[in-house]
Amino acid sequence: MSPDQPDNNADSADTNMVWCQCAACGSRGQALWRVLLAEGAGAALLVLLSCLPAAAEPLHRALAAGAVVALLVQCLDHVSGAQLNPAVTLAALVWGRVSWARALCMAGAQLAGAGAGAGLLRLLRAAEAELCVTQPAPGLAPYKAALLEAVLGGCLALANCASWDVRNAGLRDSWPLRIGISVAGMSLVAGELTGASMNPVRSFGPALWAGNWTSHWVYWAGPLGGSLLATAGYVSAWRPRATHAPAKPRAQP
Repeated sequence: MSPDQPDNNADSADTNMVWCQCAACGSRGQALWRVLLAEGAGAALLVLLSCLPAAAEPLHRALAAGAVVALLVQCLDHVSGAQLNPAVTLAALVWGRVSWARALCMAGAQLAGAGAGAGLLRLLRAAEAELCVTQPAPGLAPYKAALLEAVLGGCLALANCASWDVRNAGLRDSWPLRIGISVAGMSLVAGELTGASMNPVRSFGPALWAGNWTSHWVYWAGPLGGSLLATAGYVSAWRPRATHAPAKPRAQP
């Protein structure tokens, strides 16, 4: 081959390598389509099941939200990580668990799934057009609602960071229960003020079908901003640093 002639085989190999990197799911080894299917289906079920009791008492709603999250994490954690939330996916990106490309794909699947779940909710309860649309409580300024959602999103991110921390590697079996209780607790605290969304797609699906985008930005800026700050803080302050001790020379016989 002439030195000036392009190496098409090398270009093809590079392209294949990039594709393989995009099609793998990090340490889980899952193909991309499996991950996206799990995230989309999980987000659809999250919106549908957590919104069905939206007209119930606050305690009922909070317990339902926590139980649904625990169920979905139990079912999907080993497939995609059961993130089901762009704010959690952002935390995974900052942590280094996913690439930019994979994070965007997962967020897209979550959005699509949330839209589908809200559509099914609308079909089942058509008489309640604005069921589960999250808005700040009357008298609560949108910026205050965004700040509260940031706190909730940050707490959710911290819980996930703690579960990814190698020091908690032996506690994964109880993770669905622990994250479910965390979500239920935060829903009890803030449900009457902001709806305790903690999840942009949880707010996006119902808003899409209701056509009500009033203060919708609150439920993107808050959870995403809180997740980014909390995860960056955890990584900087608490994440164990890898240490590389010099290799000891092998004993000579």
